[in-house]
Amino acid sequence: MLDEKHLPRVVLMRPGNPANIGFVARALSNFGVEDWVAVAPPELRGSEAEKTGAPARETLDTLRTVASLPEALKECTHVLGFTARSGKHRRSLSVTELSTLQRKLGPEARPALLFGREDRGLEADETALCTDLITIPTRGLASLNLSHAVTVALYEWFRDEDSTGNEFPEKVRWSKLEEKTRLRGKIEAALEKSGYPLPDQHLGGALSRLLALPVEARDLRVLERIIRHADWCLDGKGNPGS
Repeated sequence: MLDEKHLPRVVLMRPGNPANIGFVARALSNFGVEDWVAVAPPELRGSEAEKTGAPARETLDTLRTVASLPEALKECTHVLGFTARSGKHRRSLSVTELSTLQRKLGPEARPALLFGREDRGLEADETALCTDLITIPTRGLASLNLSHAVTVALYEWFRDEDSTGNEFPEKVRWSKLEEKTRLRGKIEAALEKSGYPLPDQHLGGALSRLLALPVEARDLRVLERIIRHADWCLDGKGNPGS
């Protein structure tokens, strides 16, 4: 069985239909997932969510609401974005690969399952924050109802939890999204100080794709030391040492 630390956080990006949010609460209750966040959802008090989510009212009441996606993903190390569209610069994984993927993360990972708007899904700047993009194959309509997508995703996430082969790799400390965002800021500041022409649309895309990848905390610290050294050199202060 997966321990509490490895349960995913479910993140809903600007959901528009209160009834869907109630159904999502039921799906989470089915799978024992309690950590979920909605970015700028509609008002739920007195809405259809209280009807559709009535069997899982306790779960519905635990929904946290935030104003931005980075806030919703705070403390997360891996972001798995669900989309019906193929990635422009990277291939999407099938949802059937999800249980295999989660076994590779290790017990220290803090994964988030990110679902987009009902009408147009995730936008480009949102998928740029994703470690991996996940698609749910269909044979008719390209996309599923939000609550159906969440249910399929959670089923695949937990499908092999009792497998004897579900051994985690060695303990790995992964960098959190906010730590990688801080590193990006330092890189851009150092480039600006060096005279590199900004903004650079190609650089921005490259940094987004690179920092969306899983980065071990120890590797992030090395990169931060490199940037700090570059800052010292740019300031004419010589070698800062270790």
